Amino acid sequence: MTAGLIAGYRGGFMDAVIMRIAEVQLALPTILVALLISGILRAIAPPSTMDKVAILVLILSIGLSNWVQFARAVRASTMVERSQEYVLAARLIGIGPLTIMFRHILPNVMGPIMVIATLNLSGAILTEATLSFLGVGVPPTQPSLGTLINGGTDYLFSGSWWITI
Repeated sequence: MTAGLIAGYRGGFMDAVIMRIAEVQLALPTILVALLISGILRAIAPPSTMDKVAILVLILSIGLSNWVQFARAVRASTMVERSQEYVLAARLIGIGPLTIMFRHILPNVMGPIMVIATLNLSGAILTEATLSFLGVGVPPTQPSLGTLINGGTDYLFSGSWWITI
């Protein structure tokens, strides 16, 4: 969200760099980015603490793989808001750019962000279930839809059809 706010307010070179990074990430599937980030964070963390930080790793990997939609929406809304009269008046009385961005523009662009957050919640749940199904999500001792489905696959091909149904 901050990247989109900066890109939309500053424009120019900063906008071009942030949006090109966002476009590169949009070219990659979300689950692949989440797997990559999860793998890097798991390689950094010591194996003894992996069960304790597994949820934090999961949150970071899902969050870092889904920031692009928020940045693009905030950028578009910020580009509209920066030309409004209240922003020009704030500049005129000497308020700094950071204060204008976070105190004046950000509250006015929160509407689209809430809509995108609501829509992306289901995608985040599915990403968590996929990562847990693949074994890189939450530990098997914690409840998760992906862990439940992973445990159910043993019964799927066991010949006990009634358990699957």
